[in-house]
Amino acid sequence: MPAKRSASPAPPPRPEGEAATTTPPPPATATAAASTAAATAEASEPPAFKVPARPPGLQKSIIALHAALGIALVFWCVLGQSMLSPVPEGKFMKRDGTFIDINDFDPVELGPFPKCHPHFEEHQTKAENGTMIWVKNHVVGSAGPFPVGHPENPEWVEKSHKAALEDNKTLLTTWAGIQPNLHLLSLVLICVYLGSLHGVWLWTEDIEHREPGQLLQHEDAAWFPVMGSCTLFGLFLVLKYLGTEYVKLLISAGVVFLCMFGIGSNMEHLYAVFRKKVSQPLFVIPYFDEPVTAVELVGMIIGSGMAVGFMFTKSWIINNVFGCSFCLLGIKMIGLSNWKTGAIMLVGLFFYDVFWVFGSKSVFGSNVMVSVAQGIEAPIKLQFPRRMGGCGVLQHSMLGLGDIVVPGIFIAFLAKWDAVKIADKKANGFVYLHSVMVAYFFSLVTTVGVMFVFNAAQPALLYIVPYVLITSIIVAVARGEMKELWTYTISDEKAPTPPEEAKKNE
Repeated sequence: MPAKRSASPAPPPRPEGEAATTTPPPPATATAAASTAAATAEASEPPAFKVPARPPGLQKSIIALHAALGIALVFWCVLGQSMLSPVPEGKFMKRDGTFIDINDFDPVELGPFPKCHPHFEEHQTKAENGTMIWVKNHVVGSAGPFPVGHPENPEWVEKSHKAALEDNKTLLTTWAGIQPNLHLLSLVLICVYLGSLHGVWLWTEDIEHREPGQLLQHEDAAWFPVMGSCTLFGLFLVLKYLGTEYVKLLISAGVVFLCMFGIGSNMEHLYAVFRKKVSQPLFVIPYFDEPVTAVELVGMIIGSGMAVGFMFTKSWIINNVFGCSFCLLGIKMIGLSNWKTGAIMLVGLFFYDVFWVFGSKSVFGSNVMVSVAQGIEAPIKLQFPRRMGGCGVLQHSMLGLGDIVVPGIFIAFLAKWDAVKIADKKANGFVYLHSVMVAYFFSLVTTVGVMFVFNAAQPALLYIVPYVLITSIIVAVARGEMKELWTYTISDEKAPTPPEEAKKNE
């Protein structure tokens, strides 16, 4: 047991009238040693984090990109709607343009019954007494057998696959095949580029007026695939075993409700860029302590009108507006603490995407990712019209919002790193941002190309992650900044608490 240290004896009392003595200064050698120790400790500590100055020309770029996104949305909406042509009631239009009576629909020739057929999502099977009865498709187990009229009927799957491969050979060189891919590339690239630059704008705002976002650390990035898997599989189970129209409606309503607030936030962010000034809140939402500005309130009202329209029509146009709004908000407001956190996130979600697209069918009997994407009619994906279906409804290609937001968050971090280099006068522009955007473009082209060749859903992150991650490393190595990029960390700054708030919290 260590010995107790005894208290120091009290100094003798000073006689009255005696002057107080001052402590003599320490020797010069002691002063020098203390100074050296302080300097060493200061040098060993990392420099305090400081947000760089806002890059010049950022305001014009953000406004121009918002205009470009709006023009792209309108252009593709008009073009998509122009594909529609009337189909007489009670008729079905075959791929060659001829019409047949809907009751003459042959599932052997044409596949599963379409939405306009009275027996949509059903097939005929023989009962125990020998009569033919109608049965819901989901009643058949994952092991089958899958009769005629079921989407997984092996004869139909093989026939439709061969027909699609033949169609793809001609579509690659025609406007009908190129159009949906240009639609995809234009919307996605503008969203990621705009979200990254706008993220820099918000990040370089004065700390007193900066809107707090979410800054991801290593632990958060590592949990992304786990939480994503739980959410995805949970939705799959709900749709499979509780997949009534009411459940689907409830899920759609929840997603659309969140998108309504996103419209308001994005409108406020754009208005603040125009004014170069953050608006004062009109009121604060009780319990959530969330301030709402006048512009944000107007945006929410517009968003609520769009939400009602979507719930009644399931319009692909409103879906894409909500989807783009969600992507912009996610890329702007979710940040990475450093490059390593982004790499952990991308690599983890790389394996997540590959498993749930390629590996889930062998484990769970269905492609979980595709089942959820097609089963939920909500703005969780962007839709790109390809052609008109036999019932007079557009058929779409689609891209999940995660394939936009996840790489977008990483690219937005590189845009912030560019801002640091611009402020230090070590770069004249967004070198990393532009380089990785080019890589992201080629990753999307690769994804679309593989889909055409194999006529199968692809995990987009399988191609996006290597392109984006490797390109960022190549640029850093070429510029001799890999060590700096590796160690650079953004801290979670907090605005100073006003005196009034401090008194309330005491």
